[in-house]
Amino acid sequence: MASHRHSGPSSYRVGTMAEKFDCHYCRDPLQGKKYVEKDGHNCCLKCFDKFCANTCVECRKPIGADSKEVHYKNRYWHDTCFRCAKCLHPLANETFVSKESKIFCNKCVTREDSPKCKGCLKAIVAGDQNVEYKGTVWHKDCFTCSSCKQVIGTGSFFPKGEDFYCVTCHETKFAKHCVKCKKGLVKAPVWWPMKDNPGTTTASTAKNAP
Repeated sequence: MASHRHSGPSSYRVGTMAEKFDCHYCRDPLQGKKYVEKDGHNCCLKCFDKFCANTCVECRKPIGADSKEVHYKNRYWHDTCFRCAKCLHPLANETFVSKESKIFCNKCVTREDSPKCKGCLKAIVAGDQNVEYKGTVWHKDCFTCSSCKQVIGTGSFFPKGEDFYCVTCHETKFAKHCVKCKKGLVKAPVWWPMKDNPGTTTASTAKNAP
């Protein structure tokens, strides 16, 4: 996804009228007053705002002759309204990314496109250690046992439905026990087929896309 720089404002000139000209629209005299020249016509500031000014796509108000204007792909903003749609950081003097008709700073668009952690639902960004299991990703410290809440990270675990258990908790909660000695029957492959091959995760560190 490419970053962009906005183009300059639409073409008009602002100055103080030294000659005897009237406003093209309201016919009020302009001599000695501030005026705008646009498309070969001279007009007062009030008429410029009413008839000529571009409308800011963010605040929906006219962009007056005295305002700084940002222009990108036939859309216009006050420079103070040209902000990241996610974090609201001002972007009038910075590179930005346009996505689905919205404007984003480079930092936020990276987060928008990053995979989300199943545990905390936050983006996994460059530098974050993460684990993956069957196409789902977690921050390494968010991949925890559903029972004791200890971090499993890249250790062995047992999946059970939507839950994950460390080896100790799985043995305590789900292992069958001898009715005489009460110890877990840890070598019973029929009811515990995963004992010899508990779940594993694939660990990695997130990197910036090239």
